[in-house]
Amino acid sequence: MTGSLNHWLDRLLGTASALLLLALMGLTCVDVVGRYVLGAPVPGSLELTELLLAALIFTALPLVSASGEHVTVDLLDHWLPPAVQRLQQRIASALGALACGVLAWQLGVKARVLAEAGETSSALQFPMSALAAGMAAMLAVTALVLLVMAWRPAADVVKTQV
Repeated sequence: MTGSLNHWLDRLLGTASALLLLALMGLTCVDVVGRYVLGAPVPGSLELTELLLAALIFTALPLVSASGEHVTVDLLDHWLPPAVQRLQQRIASALGALACGVLAWQLGVKARVLAEAGETSSALQFPMSALAAGMAAMLAVTALVLLVMAWRPAADVVKTQV
């Protein structure tokens, strides 16, 4: 990834992911103490946990993609020449960008449908369109990250393998 784009992703999305994780941990702690010590759980805690977890996963997705930390199976990679490995990585990144782009588009459509219907979560009345739109945005960012990775110079591809 290019330096400035990677820096922007790390600073903005890394901070957002850390804050979402902190909120998730705090909510869980307060809910457990409230539930078992005080006999009063946090109202809507299950729903809020689900929303925070979805936001965390999709906020971290571009970071995982930018650092190449996806789960991969490399059974045959050590037998392939470096040029084939680079081509394989470029194709995988391009296909991943296409898949994320299609998913972002479909989630954007779903967000619009949810907004028009006024869909909200059951307990907290959180607008589901906002969550879907945020997920669509993060998938679009991930698609752009994967496109950059697909077209980066060959020397960068070799560096990430070491």
